[in-house]
Amino acid sequence: MKCWDAKAENRPSAIELYQILKKLDKEEEISNSEICTQMREYEKIREKKFKNRSNENKSESIKTHPQAIYTSRLLSFKNLPEPINSSDLTSCQINSDDVPSISTNLISEWT
Repeated sequence: MKCWDAKAENRPSAIELYQILKKLDKEEEISNSEICTQMREYEKIREKKFKNRSNENKSESIKTHPQAIYTSRLLSFKNLPEPINSSDLTSCQINSDDVPSISTNLISEWT
């Protein structure tokens, strides 16, 4: 996925993300759009799975083996590979007092 790319220059900008989300919002208003149809189908599947899961939990009791022993243990992470991320580290500091004015300015620029 483009948003998860390790290199920052390959990721979408905030403006691109805003435009994508704005487009999705407009498509939601059009009830016959493909994305809305997919979202409705997803919601039906999600609700069905949730109902099935709650029914399973009610009908089955959890059984554990009488000789099972549960203990906590430390895990060894000595041989983990080095993370592969962008070498470009950009620092960003936002003053909370500036947030409303920043968001207002950005939204007015994008619309």
